Amino acid sequence: METSSTTQKSSKAFFETEKNKAAIAEAAALQNFNQLAIARLLVFFAMIFFLWLWSNQNQPVWGLVAFGLLVIFLISMRRQQAARRLRDFQRNLVTINTDELNRLSFRFSRADSGVQFQEKEHAFGSDLDIFGEYSLYKLLNRTRTAEGSQRFANWLKNHADVKEIRLRQEAAAEFSNHPEMIQVLEATALLHEHAAQQLGDFRKWSTEFMDKDMARLLNFRWFSVITVIVAVLFLFSILPAWPLLLCIAVNAVLIARFKAYVDAVTNRTTELGKTLVSYGEILEVAQSFPYQAQWWLTRKDRIAGSGQSLKQVGALFEKLDYRNNIFFSLFVGIPTLWDLFCIAGLENWKRDNHDKLADWLEVLADAEAMNSLAGHAFANPTYITPEIVESPEFQIDTKEMGHPLIPLERRISNDFSVSGTGHTILVTGSNMSGKSTFLRTIGLNFVLAQMGAVVSAKTFKCAPVRVFSSMRTQDSLEESTSSFYAELKRLKKLLELSDQNNVAPVFYLLDEILKGTNSSDRHRGAEALIRQLHMKKASGLVSTHDLELGEWGATESYVHNFHFRSDVENGELLFDYKLHDGICKSFNASELMRMMGIQIEK
Repeated sequence: METSSTTQKSSKAFFETEKNKAAIAEAAALQNFNQLAIARLLVFFAMIFFLWLWSNQNQPVWGLVAFGLLVIFLISMRRQQAARRLRDFQRNLVTINTDELNRLSFRFSRADSGVQFQEKEHAFGSDLDIFGEYSLYKLLNRTRTAEGSQRFANWLKNHADVKEIRLRQEAAAEFSNHPEMIQVLEATALLHEHAAQQLGDFRKWSTEFMDKDMARLLNFRWFSVITVIVAVLFLFSILPAWPLLLCIAVNAVLIARFKAYVDAVTNRTTELGKTLVSYGEILEVAQSFPYQAQWWLTRKDRIAGSGQSLKQVGALFEKLDYRNNIFFSLFVGIPTLWDLFCIAGLENWKRDNHDKLADWLEVLADAEAMNSLAGHAFANPTYITPEIVESPEFQIDTKEMGHPLIPLERRISNDFSVSGTGHTILVTGSNMSGKSTFLRTIGLNFVLAQMGAVVSAKTFKCAPVRVFSSMRTQDSLEESTSSFYAELKRLKKLLELSDQNNVAPVFYLLDEILKGTNSSDRHRGAEALIRQLHMKKASGLVSTHDLELGEWGATESYVHNFHFRSDVENGELLFDYKLHDGICKSFNASELMRMMGIQIEK
């Protein structure tokens, strides 16, 4: 059994230290935010006071003072936003490190379980706990955007080829040496976690261009320069009020002409500016990565300038949102034709960058998915990078392989080795002895290995396979099928997959095979299936209580018997959860029934 006395000490200490540092920084940022809020409120009241003086005393100087205070008010607003961002960023780091510490104890605090990515007919997703409340997705996932989560889920569900696996392994190893950068990326992405859903509208908007006649009208936005000049001359009593009122009326007409368009943009993309600024910051963090792994360098070139560009368009959306402030709209928005300048900037950005957006988000998704692999590696320093060999034949050779979803203090590791396609490993054993857990152990480690992640083992060497499982078949009222028929459908799919050529062999995991029928049919069906699989491009494990099947397997060169056992001492069941050669000789069903009060003669 692996011990946890020295395991994960460095990662745990790092998470605790970073959590404490972030908590202190968050408190300081909060204090600064509150001070700026008070200052901003005082400036606002002072501005109202000088506007009142200007109105009552008709002294232009008070109007200039009020305008100066408006500038100070806007500057303080921006500084308060920056203070709030810093506070939220540090709060995110506290959340992330708390999450990491919980994850070391296999307590998953994040709500996202990945069930939205589960596929009903997937080859192994349901049986191996890839998604769900206690799953591989929850153990590894460190993505915070919709694109990143989708990409990471795809990595879990789809095996990579050998070249890609090796590139990811190299990148994950380098990324894991910089845990602080992993967290900076995640904390930045978390700044506007729930707005990711708006990116779909943004993608669509970026491909829609304004009508040419309306686009030409945007040139009239420069009329605002005349309005501002007239306003200044009015303040110094050089011009009467009517020219200013006329200019403002012209501005109002122009703004009204674009109102429907502006409303359509802002209604579809509420608070999108903050999201895009956040995404821009994520990409800037990614651009700053010092990594030299080939996997990353080929992607880094594709996001050159992306961070600044997304922050630019995000800032334009945020500026467009200023129109919702009545004071800003009256004193700045209408005189300067603010909306038109924002729309013109957005249209120019769209023209220059719409074809690059998909590529930027693609790289961002890859970076988040890679952070998940690297974060998992950093948090589990005893795990190893598996050796993936290119071979058309099935092979696995591993020492001290453990289940990645079982805590270290309870995890039992086993050695396992098989070479050659067409082999079936029969695993017999008593109830609760560890048969199903072992099947999931090897399946999960294969999934990890073929997505480029570290695995729970001392050594792990394998060739590429297509993992397939049939372990949790259930009846379906909707489809009017029994669990037995559902299992037969899974086995049919297994046979079809095993017939495919020019692909990796199928590695199957069949738990309690054909359990939904009588013992005679179960034995004959299992024997026939194993014979058939022997002739196909497949190898795998079959767990069973059928001792006769094991005895038959002992006569076949392509069938290998292993077992898990249990012992009864003083009326107590004891399990060692170790894999042993041969057929199981001890079963505990009768003892379990006696323990539950069923009177069975010995």
